Amino acid sequence: MYSILSGQPMAFLAPTGLTLAFTSGLFRFCSLRQLSFFPVYAWVGIWTSLFMTLLGVGGSSKTIRYCTRFTDEVFNGLLSVNFIYEAVSSLRRNFMIAHMNDPMNLTMPFVALSMALGTFLSTMKVVKFEATKFFNTKVRTQIKNFGPVTVILTFTLLNLLPWFKKFHVPTLIVPDTFQLAGGRSFLVGLKDIPTNYRMLCAFPALLLTALFFMDQNISVRLVNSPDNKLKKGPAYNVDMVALGIITGLLSIVGLPWMCGATVQSMNHVRAMSETRLNQETNQMEIVRVTETRLTGFIIHAMLASTVMLLPLIKTIPIPVVSGVFLFLGRKLMTGNSFLQRVTDAFAERRRLPDNNPLNLLGRKKTLIYTGVQVLCLLGLFGFKQMSSITIFFPAMIGVLMAIRAFVLPKIFSEDDFVALGDPTPV
Repeated sequence: MYSILSGQPMAFLAPTGLTLAFTSGLFRFCSLRQLSFFPVYAWVGIWTSLFMTLLGVGGSSKTIRYCTRFTDEVFNGLLSVNFIYEAVSSLRRNFMIAHMNDPMNLTMPFVALSMALGTFLSTMKVVKFEATKFFNTKVRTQIKNFGPVTVILTFTLLNLLPWFKKFHVPTLIVPDTFQLAGGRSFLVGLKDIPTNYRMLCAFPALLLTALFFMDQNISVRLVNSPDNKLKKGPAYNVDMVALGIITGLLSIVGLPWMCGATVQSMNHVRAMSETRLNQETNQMEIVRVTETRLTGFIIHAMLASTVMLLPLIKTIPIPVVSGVFLFLGRKLMTGNSFLQRVTDAFAERRRLPDNNPLNLLGRKKTLIYTGVQVLCLLGLFGFKQMSSITIFFPAMIGVLMAIRAFVLPKIFSEDDFVALGDPTPV
């Protein structure tokens, strides 16, 4: 539906880690208050749908320009850390379970770790294959496009071999047939909570709206980046209205909320891109992008059809998924100058480009700016881990914007911000 209604069909929607954190916080709140979760969930989503639609109609997306590169980099850094943290947590859980069952036999967790690292390294290799000298352009492109899926299938088939099954590597837990949680009805009972609670749901909806506003616009702004050389102009407000409509529909049937998915959106752009190798930087750069609504619609239709493949999906090893998460976390680091400055802090200045902030501003100022971003990232990650207050997580994104707008200008001049690639919007 988003590919049809949106202003930027090259962007994708998906459930995100931050949305999951908010939903988990809402569930915990309902449990403490002994409220039925799904009616509250539905009403929060309906209010959010209304707020998002009004924001889109009112042209509010123009305010996203005040969300500068400082906030974008920390936000994307958090997404990267989330993927890596979830992967490491899953692998660590294998060791903990094995240690409790038989401390002298850790074969399974080490095999799982090997599968995760194998998936991660293999996927990194096939994605980078396009920039190698082997074969011709067409073959390299096909290997890059279908390589990750081939890696997943290879490790899944390996886990199905009779001699490999003795390691008992855990696989995805999914039902054999399509069903809703707890056998509930398809439509949520909107009248199952009192009227006053329905009105009060508007308050958490404000927080969810703030999260969607930031997540959606930041993701779509990355898609609309001049580096991608898209011909179609941005239409952020149309995207907001489309997201509002979709949120309302998902809410009344109790399905997971979705918003702009950075990784999927950028992968879609790259998949539809014609690229060439830049001889100076030795990096692949986009020549043009085939912009269409059809691919987004077909991809999501195919995703919906996977409900008929549930018996096959449950054969995918969880360590393989962890390896994919490691890959996604590493992939999100690419192009994030904040994370690049962290590594540059240990580099010799004369080996860095002349326009590097370390050479333009000096090591002290660059480290102060980067240090503030690191503290913000750690603060956001720590806040997200506290399940009792994660429902207020969207407010923390506003704190990032306030730090950039009111605190950092007392330390850095506008010339400093320009050198850091973070000019103040006018």
